[in-house]
Amino acid sequence: MNAFIEVNNYCELKCRFCVADLGYKYPSTNISLDLIDEIIKKYKDDKMKAAFITGGEPLLHPAINDIVCKFAANNYYTYITTNGQRFSNEKFAVDFMYSGIHRISIPVYGCCSSIYDAMTGVEGSFNALKLGLDNIFYIKRKYASHIKIELRLLMAKYNISNNKNVVEWIRENYPDVDYLSILGLQLSSRTNNYEHMIEISMTEAAPYLRSCLKKIREYGIKCIITGIPLCVLGEEFSDYYDKKINSITEQVQLFPHLSIKPHLKTLADCLYREESSKKKSSDVCQQCRYQIACEGVQERYIQKYGFDDLKAIT
Repeated sequence: MNAFIEVNNYCELKCRFCVADLGYKYPSTNISLDLIDEIIKKYKDDKMKAAFITGGEPLLHPAINDIVCKFAANNYYTYITTNGQRFSNEKFAVDFMYSGIHRISIPVYGCCSSIYDAMTGVEGSFNALKLGLDNIFYIKRKYASHIKIELRLLMAKYNISNNKNVVEWIRENYPDVDYLSILGLQLSSRTNNYEHMIEISMTEAAPYLRSCLKKIREYGIKCIITGIPLCVLGEEFSDYYDKKINSITEQVQLFPHLSIKPHLKTLADCLYREESSKKKSSDVCQQCRYQIACEGVQERYIQKYGFDDLKAIT
């Protein structure tokens, strides 16, 4: 069983695009350890299991180390997506790196305070990120080489032209990064308030994405692309969509999964999701010979831009 777990619904940052902006739905909430125990007990006999942990900001959950430890001790592959701010505390970083985590994914919205802090809405957040990355990479190099670290780049209007510089910054500071991933923009209700900073069409983003990918390839860093159809980038990047890379330690397959929210009380309340909400064009995508490997495009993106950016590769 794959379990996608939002362990809380709050965060210390105020990112301009956040898809986890759920404070308007219910008060700040932490998932209960009882529900975690119920999930583990229910699927104890499954052979292939993964726990995808997110939030809110999951590192703010008061029992996050216990949650990771519980899953790891029951043979789950543990994967967390975090802003990484709490890793700036050295003791917390050490404790978490020994919790049983297998893979840590952290977004890097810029390689300087002026861009990163503008994206997060919190002054000083870039400095905390840098210190946090320094801490976990040091621990990984010295004591925990088995832990994979993935750094994420975002396709947003405000920072996309800087992503190539971010790749160079990562290469200079963290040459032993395991993966870089490039994410298509997931539009949220908050995005509407910062449209001038965030929303960008695939056509507008394409040249920046290509130059960034060429730099990643030049450095020999493993790269994962999510939510960006191959036709936007061009067939020269088809190797990034190769479905032969399906090891759980390389390209983790999220679907199907059990979707678990912090306000839910029992396993019966959780939702089983079999496929992504991303959509494909029946006119364009079905003609493309890469349609099986391609995820498609987020539905809210289609509502705004349609499928005009997509051209079938035949």
